[in-house]
Amino acid sequence: MKLSSACLRITITSSVVLSVLGHATLIDPAPPKRILTPCGDSCAEFVADYEPKGTPKSHLAFLGYNAHWFTTGTAPGCNATGENPIGKWGFCEELMEPTLKSIDQISNPKFYFDGDCDGEKKLAAYHYKNDTKECVKDMEYRQAEVDKGNVSASVFSGNPWFVPGTAAVVDSCGVLGGWKYENARDFMKGPNNTFFSVRNDVNGDMPPKYMNPPAGTLGSTVLSETVNMRMQDAQGKSAAAYPVVWTAGEIVEGAYNVGANHGGGHQYRLCPVENLNNNTLDESCFQSTVMEFANDRSLFIAMSDDGTVIANITFDAMDIDDGNTDGVMPKGSTWRKIGIPACAGWNLGTGNSCTRGPQFTDHAPPGYYGLGGGDPEANSPDLQAVLSSSKIIDKLEVPEGLSGDYVVSWRWDAEQSAQVWTSCAIVTIVDPENMLGDGDSNNNDNDKCETLYDIVCDSNDFSLFCDALKAASLDSSFDEETWTVFIPNNEAIESAGELGLESMSNDAKTNILMFHAVAGKVLSSDDLKCTEKVQMFNGDSSRTKCNNDAMYQNGAGNDQLVNSAQIIQTDIKFCNGVAHVVDGVMFPKFY
Repeated sequence: MKLSSACLRITITSSVVLSVLGHATLIDPAPPKRILTPCGDSCAEFVADYEPKGTPKSHLAFLGYNAHWFTTGTAPGCNATGENPIGKWGFCEELMEPTLKSIDQISNPKFYFDGDCDGEKKLAAYHYKNDTKECVKDMEYRQAEVDKGNVSASVFSGNPWFVPGTAAVVDSCGVLGGWKYENARDFMKGPNNTFFSVRNDVNGDMPPKYMNPPAGTLGSTVLSETVNMRMQDAQGKSAAAYPVVWTAGEIVEGAYNVGANHGGGHQYRLCPVENLNNNTLDESCFQSTVMEFANDRSLFIAMSDDGTVIANITFDAMDIDDGNTDGVMPKGSTWRKIGIPACAGWNLGTGNSCTRGPQFTDHAPPGYYGLGGGDPEANSPDLQAVLSSSKIIDKLEVPEGLSGDYVVSWRWDAEQSAQVWTSCAIVTIVDPENMLGDGDSNNNDNDKCETLYDIVCDSNDFSLFCDALKAASLDSSFDEETWTVFIPNNEAIESAGELGLESMSNDAKTNILMFHAVAGKVLSSDDLKCTEKVQMFNGDSSRTKCNNDAMYQNGAGNDQLVNSAQIIQTDIKFCNGVAHVVDGVMFPKFY
């Protein structure tokens, strides 16, 4: 029997508002709300009491703390310090030599132009003790070397991206604000600095007093609280799958957004939730299960407020691996260069208002380049127009052989800063061996369609529902009329046994069984509408409910959404209807 790969991934709305995000974050699958918006809507309006007068409000809004999950002051071969050096000069003696080989592998090949040493960004003051001549001499040499293909000469060559995957992180899901500082002021520009010192921003502002979780919180801590809350809300019952359900071996989408373009590259990794529970959710775990890219292309997409797609551009990606470098971490894995170019020039290219064009044009959507946030003049007109609703999508392979709940970590190794950005979400991965067959008659030797009974009773993980059909003498009832059936898997039925299902009378069990079927209608996943009631075969109604990317069938006996039956596989066709797999038992009003 052919197994269905149509595991449910329903997007309830096609418009994703990203304007609250910080420097960069994972968009799909979505992290918990407290990771995406730790200070809620207030961050968008936050203006620090201590910012220098005249700072544009657009800049202040950009420097809010939403999605600021990263490790700062880190470099390949060095211990992470939390300090904020710029370029190669501030790092340890054990700094690793770059393993990147070619100019197309870096994001910022054009970092020096005439006048930069004495220009607005005070490049000479940063690294040359105000010696403009020495600055010009060194920077001209470095730029000429990079132009010839010697990427090791880049002023940024000490930063994480030049040896992908090797820079240390405090937490694989990030630290809110970049480090666990003892003084709130250190979250602005790093420690050992005067308050308004000329240094590159770490966050740009002190953390707001009302922010919860507070600055310095580990991303894994927030993720652990999310897992514990699901357990608590279940009140002894079996909690539903996570909103995003993947099938092992299938192709899925990952997506990210960049709000302050430091260049570099990224990777998606997996680690079992069990490791979160036993405090071993670390780089070793994530590096052991890297999600490989399914093809060599990425998709840039942007939408208007009403969900209309206004940009949909597929472009060739720049992939980085052991074959085209002197090594990446973990060995044998693939990284991908960030797909949006910054503006050409020093320090994110913001000093020239993007008049010098993009850092690169290959491996990028034409016309879209810039900082990604803050100063509107630091973006191309096309990018500025879609900042609040754009993302880059990658096709990913879910490794085979996985089953259960997994943490997805998106890691971005920055090129223009000593930072590694990481953010996490949790997904449920199901084993295709335990999925329901799709009833495709074209795959049968005798060209005969499969009945509901055939599909259920021939599948490994649905034997209990098969037994229930037989016990209720309903195994042949579904051979007539047309039907929509919601089928719980074995795990769901076994969990319902804890609620007294086994001790019920046969009539009560039959009533519950009939509460999983809709007579006379074929309702595909597209026909199920959020909040609408569905008349079931036993006469009661269930309600379709939606939460983020998940869809549930909610009976009156399922008293909380977390206990409702989540639809985890859709549109399995049989002779006279369609079936959907649910991960919980649906209960009518009285049982």
